[in-house]
Amino acid sequence: MGSLENLVQQIVALSGEADLGGLHTALKSSAQDNVMRQNAAALLTAVAGLDPTQHSLGTLFLLEAKARASGTQQGDRDLLEAACRFLPACTERQVRMAPDKFVALCRAVKAHCLALGAPKRGVPALRAAVAKLCPSTDYLSPIHADLFQLCLLSKCYSGAGAALDADVFTVDPTKTATSPTDVLLYCYYGALLEIGRRRYARALELLLTAVTAPTMVLNAITVACLKKYMLVSLLQSGAVPALPKHTAPLIIRAQKNECGPYQELAKLCGQDKGVAELAAFAQSKQAEFEADGNVGLVKLVIEGQARRQIQKLTQTYLTLSLADIAQQAGLGSPAAAEEAVLRMIDAGEVSARISERDGMVHFVEEEDAYHTEAMTAQLDSLIGRSIELAAKLTAFDMAVSSDRAYLTKTELRSQRGKGDSDVLMGGGPGEQLIDLK
Repeated sequence: MGSLENLVQQIVALSGEADLGGLHTALKSSAQDNVMRQNAAALLTAVAGLDPTQHSLGTLFLLEAKARASGTQQGDRDLLEAACRFLPACTERQVRMAPDKFVALCRAVKAHCLALGAPKRGVPALRAAVAKLCPSTDYLSPIHADLFQLCLLSKCYSGAGAALDADVFTVDPTKTATSPTDVLLYCYYGALLEIGRRRYARALELLLTAVTAPTMVLNAITVACLKKYMLVSLLQSGAVPALPKHTAPLIIRAQKNECGPYQELAKLCGQDKGVAELAAFAQSKQAEFEADGNVGLVKLVIEGQARRQIQKLTQTYLTLSLADIAQQAGLGSPAAAEEAVLRMIDAGEVSARISERDGMVHFVEEEDAYHTEAMTAQLDSLIGRSIELAAKLTAFDMAVSSDRAYLTKTELRSQRGKGDSDVLMGGGPGEQLIDLK
């Protein structure tokens, strides 16, 4: 059996482009894994003697072995610092040869950041790791959700950068070691970040993707996304739209069986109830909303109801006092009404002027802002993205239509008939709720 010193020499000797395949085979062997496991205490010293750019593949295996040997309960600051130095400096070509090891190391970075109470420390490293692992920005990886979680815990809602802003279309487990759970967690944590950035339309898009994902077993991540989807829908429009027809039947049932308080809140909003009544209902269901971690979103829904009632007033009145607005919108006082109107003006939701002399609000017509150069550039960008998306959809449709596995399953389903088809779609006595991890 070789020694750790011999392994390091082998890494240095075989890190050339022509020898990377042989090095990868050697590092995966059980013999070398035993060497790394038995010399766990010296692995960081070995890593310090390697160049993270030239010897990325070997350094990755050494750090991942060290991560497996280190417990995450107390946290290992030396390992964390070594990994955070390696991830931005490593070479994409080498680390993509072992995506499972790379993902495991990134997971260890997140775990040690949490154990040490320093989630912000891992944000730059994991942000760089996403770009290193993914062939392009439209690929999804397990690292996305880990990065988003660290951003949430450190309250760096914009810290994910392009990893959150990019449109994701491609899920390829062979290249990024992505699992179905990783897709759901990407949608869940990504939506939470977008809510923190007040980009509610994008949050709804991510949540709806998770809710409508094909499934045959109900899971806690999807249920959590469903509840937040209902709340963000209420926040945006005051109503919860019907789920798309392609939603799995057990998700439709879950909306009725698992989301009782949210259904009641949606009903009250649909009846145009005032802020006071919504607040009283939220107080009565405080325990349920707290258990789901949705108290803050419920408060935003109540505030949104007041804004919508103020917007309705603009359709009827040209001038109205703050006291009248407070009364008709269900706000506590003219001061609360003034604060709400000022926020709406700042957000561009209404066009109005408030007279400090007599406390009157003068609603004015919105100025036409569609002739500006900025709007023209925005429209050009949206058209370009639409064309790009149409091309991707066409290519995906052609790939699926010619896929042998898809054609075989389609033929089998048509032969079995509708009864068996319903079974294949999921649902039934075997449903169970799994824990969110």
